[in-house]
Amino acid sequence: MSAIIEVSELSISLGGKAILHDVSFSAESGELLCVIGRNGAGKSTLFKCICGVHRKFAGSVRLSGQALNKLNARERGRSVAYVPQNAPPDIPYTVSEFMEMSRYPWEGVHSKSSGGRAVSEAISLAGLEKLVDRKMRDLSGGERQKVMIASAIAQEPGAILMDEPTTFLDYAHQIETMELITRIKRERNISMLVVTHDINLAMKVSDRILALSEGRISWIGMPDELRDSGLLHMIFGVSFERYYPTQGSDCPLLAPIKF
Repeated sequence: MSAIIEVSELSISLGGKAILHDVSFSAESGELLCVIGRNGAGKSTLFKCICGVHRKFAGSVRLSGQALNKLNARERGRSVAYVPQNAPPDIPYTVSEFMEMSRYPWEGVHSKSSGGRAVSEAISLAGLEKLVDRKMRDLSGGERQKVMIASAIAQEPGAILMDEPTTFLDYAHQIETMELITRIKRERNISMLVVTHDINLAMKVSDRILALSEGRISWIGMPDELRDSGLLHMIFGVSFERYYPTQGSDCPLLAPIKF
């Protein structure tokens, strides 16, 4: 595998406050890397630096071997797609129109010469066929989030960054969204970085997990290693206990025990 995202000694301050300090890691092609940590740890800021929303930082970010600060907006869009925590609720376009806009990095504003295939494949992968003619503003939060992820797929980037993709969803839509993420991992050889507060979800779907604490990487490793109680307490500041969802299960879940 080759590194799609390379972050080296990344530091940034916003509003006079230091947010990230000397963050370094890489994400490989086909890898799903979950990013965890407490509120204010710098997770969303990290993603905004990688995709070019924040440009004034120390250190470097490279996308598919190219320095981020050397890429224009369309070139960045060919390298990385960003799915925010929740889409704006009043998007006036239909699902198909919104999906077609994701092709801008490749085809510009007006051309639709080759984007139809990418859009239709993304619609199929996300199971959105019944929604294509509906307005984005008329969709439920879960439906809109699936469209946002499908739009990122249609963009055909080397990496997709998802910032807490299940945060505002009910349980059914959380499951649907995570099933979509695992389908992307299975069927597309791209890198995915996913911020989540759901530790059990991170352990279930990720190849590796990166933990941020006060703007620094406090730990990075394999999901099974995160069952260490001392490590979890260091990351989240609370203790966890294991429990088994079904009798005879060999895959325990984790739950915080300090309230």
